[in-house]
Amino acid sequence: MAMVDDREQEQRRQLNKGFGASLNNAFEIAVVPVIFAGFGWLVDLVLHTSPVFAAIFGVLGLIGTFAKLYYGYSCTMSELEEAGPWRRASGNAPVSAEVSGPVSAQRTAS
Repeated sequence: MAMVDDREQEQRRQLNKGFGASLNNAFEIAVVPVIFAGFGWLVDLVLHTSPVFAAIFGVLGLIGTFAKLYYGYSCTMSELEEAGPWRRASGNAPVSAEVSGPVSAQRTAS
């Protein structure tokens, strides 16, 4: 019974961690470009220009945010692929090369 509770707690922990990461990403996508556009607006006020810097800084903030999310996702997926059960050991043989059941019988028969 305790093993099931531990497993459920771990699953809840992982689920909550995923929700937290998603909320963090949504917050970054929404707020960072606005902050950058605000700095651009201040530059526009100081230089007495049209809202060119606000637009440029806002777009740069958006591009930077998406680049951060993309590279963070790529890094996380690479780490998960390396730690996955499908990872190969030395050489080309799978880590678990032993196959049992009807599939192995079919392989040996052919």
